[in-house]
Parts: sequence; structure tokens; C-alpha cells
Amino acid sequence: MALEELSSDVPLLLLLLIAGASIGFPLGNAWFGVSLAFGIYLYICARRLRLLMRWIADESPYLDPPLLRGPLAAVAWRVKTSRNRLHADIEERDGRVALLRESFSALKDGIVILDASRAIEWCNPGARRLLGLRYPEDKGQHIGNLLRYPGFQEFLATGDSESEFEFTVPDARALTLQVQAARFGEASMVLFVRDLSALKRLETIRQDFVGNISHELRTPLTVIAGYVDTLADLLDSDSPVIAKVLSHMRQQSVRMENLLKDLLLLSQLENSDEPDSSSEEAISVCAMLESIRENALAACSGDRTITLDCDSSLRFRASRVEIESIFSNLIFNAVKYSQSGGSIDVSFRLGDGVVVFKVVDDGIGIDPVHIPRLTERFYRVEKSRSAERGGTGLGLAIVKHALIRLGGEMEVESRHGVGSTFRCVFPLDRLVEDPALPAVAVG
Repeated sequence: MALEELSSDVPLLLLLLIAGASIGFPLGNAWFGVSLAFGIYLYICARRLRLLMRWIADESPYLDPPLLRGPLAAVAWRVKTSRNRLHADIEERDGRVALLRESFSALKDGIVILDASRAIEWCNPGARRLLGLRYPEDKGQHIGNLLRYPGFQEFLATGDSESEFEFTVPDARALTLQVQAARFGEASMVLFVRDLSALKRLETIRQDFVGNISHELRTPLTVIAGYVDTLADLLDSDSPVIAKVLSHMRQQSVRMENLLKDLLLLSQLENSDEPDSSSEEAISVCAMLESIRENALAACSGDRTITLDCDSSLRFRASRVEIESIFSNLIFNAVKYSQSGGSIDVSFRLGDGVVVFKVVDDGIGIDPVHIPRLTERFYRVEKSRSAERGGTGLGLAIVKHALIRLGGEMEVESRHGVGSTFRCVFPLDRLVEDPALPAVAVG
């Protein structure tokens, strides 16, 4: 404490000591006078302290401190300074919160702020419109009591910022909403609500269009391909020009047929993420893989080496079309993008609590920057090279959606010029074991 703060009471203390001495000396007891002086001074200090404590207890930030002297005056001044600074910080924070809430209120998307117990603290007009919440009436209500959708409570419990929760509002609007959660502070949470209804409608229109146009084009394409074959039989095969034209027409008609077939299959897979249990059967995977292997060898005229390592005791429960589309697309892709004389290793085995189908090639490889987009429709790593090698550009998109329906996922490892590894992981509940059959390895 500063010296001037202590010395401000020195005149008062000297005056009290002189007065006490003038009382004590006539009585023959100087200590009595001194003690009386210090007692009066302590009483004055206690009275000041009581005024200070009463002022501190007052919650009004604008109330001036009482008129004090001595060290307590410095304490009051410092408390007042700290109060003013704290009040300014609170006003600045409240201003920022008000600005943030005003900004959130202008958003079409919904924003809901929850406390640690998942009760509503605040929500913007977008959340009130999309979720049917009321504010401030619903403030303090647990969000789970107002949004009773299957799986929503589990989503709140995880609070994973990477996960999303989708649901349809069961009213006349039939809105499809997506909710994402983010934690902040010690245990609070903010929910971001987006209306996906328009996107879902557009996706449905796109899927219907692709499915319908693919179906409608099959008939005229079949007629054209038939007439091309007829012309090839009727016209003079000695004409190299005619033979070249008809051969090119036949190749393009086959390519169009493959494209339409893949479009129809992809449209069917995209219509639902849930598999059709009525079409599922116990499939001998090794026999299917061996058949695909032979077809792949025939397609490359035997100038690739394809080895197959398969556990024949395993039977896989799935739709034959879906699982075969996964196997054939990945194996034929490995053949297309490997060089003449290259080797391809295919395996189907039990892993660590999962079933693993893996295709490894030593081909041209893929730059890792392209890997996240490989499963997009018609995505080409190198358009010119992909066109030369044929294909529809839909194979990996079909693999992706077939895997989703089977509860699996795909992992890709590749480097340009080194080769690629495609690894499909399936849950164990897809297996039907037959221990009587041995494992098979084919080279």
C-alpha cells in the first residue's frame, strides 16, 4: 500500500493521541489515554469498513463509493475501478452476444443453443420455423422432450461434430431436416438445422430422370445394334471402309448398352440405402470370384496375372447382383489400369472382426488428391486415358452404393505410378459359414 495512503490518517491519529494524553496525564495514567485514543481510531476504522462492505454488497454498478479516508479509501477506489472495468467488459460481451444473436436470427437455417443438461437456452427464428419451437416459452425445456424422433437422443449423447442426423417432420410440410451438433464451453452445445427438402426433391427428380431415360433408351438402342449386325452380315465384307464403320458402330452401341445398364443399376441402388432382403441369398463367393477372374483374363487376352486367395468355407448373404457388381467392377478396373504383364492379387478373407475383400494391382496408380472423388459419377482422373480404356465412369459409384446397402465401406490406397489397393470391409453378420469346404488359392 502506498505511503500516502497510510499517512492520510496521521493527523487524525496524532490529534487522538494528544487528546488521550491530555486526559490520561491528569489522571496519572498516560497509557489509559493512549489506549483510549487507539480505541477511538479503531472504532472510526470499523465504521469506515462497515460503510465499505455495505457499498460492496450493493449490486448497482453505478453507485459511487462512500467518502472514506486512509487505506480503506484506496481499497474503495480500486474496487470501483475493477467494477467499472468489469461492467465495461460485460457490456461489450452482451453487445457481441446481441450482435451474434441478431446475425443468427437473419439465417434461414436453424440455430439452437443448449446448456449442459440439453435444455434450450436460445433459438433463432429459423429453428422455430423448422422445428416448431417456441421462444421464450420453450426456454429451459429439454430438447429431447420437444423433438421425439427415433435416434435423436443417441445423436445428442454422442455430440460428434462429424456426424449428422436426418429426419422428416411429420406434418403437412414433410420437411427433410439435417442436424449437426458442436460442443462449446464446458458442456454446452449448439445445434445447426438445415432444410434439405429441396435438395432431396431434386435428387429424387434426378434419379427418376436417369432411371426413366435409361429404360426408354434401351429399346431404340437394341434396334440400332440389331440393324448394325444385320448390315454387317449383308454388306460386302471386302470393303475396308464399310467394315471399319460397322465395327466402330458396333463398339459404340456396346458401350452405350453398358452405360445404360450401369445407369439402371445405379438408379436402383440409389433409391434406397436398405437392401432388399427378399433378393438375398447365400452366395459361394469363391465360385463367383473365379468366374469373374476368368472373364477378366479373357478380356485382357491373358496378358495379366490374376491370383485369387479365397476362403471357400465362407458364404456371403447378399443380393447376387449387388455383390457381383462390387467384385467385378474392382477386378476389371484393376485389369484396365494395369500394364501388360502386370499382376493383380484378389482376396476374400476374415479379418479382425470383419470380412475383407481386397484387390491389389501394380498398375498406373492414382494421385492421392483424386481419391476422395473416385466414387463420384463420371469422375475421371485423366479423361483422355480413361476414354481410351473404355468404361462408363460409373463403376466405383455403383460399388459405393452397393457397399452402403450391404453395410460395408471401401478404403483406397494408391500412388501414381506404383499401383492401387482397394479394400472393402463387410460386417460379420453378412456371413453364412460352411466349414466343410476348404480354402482356395488360384494363380
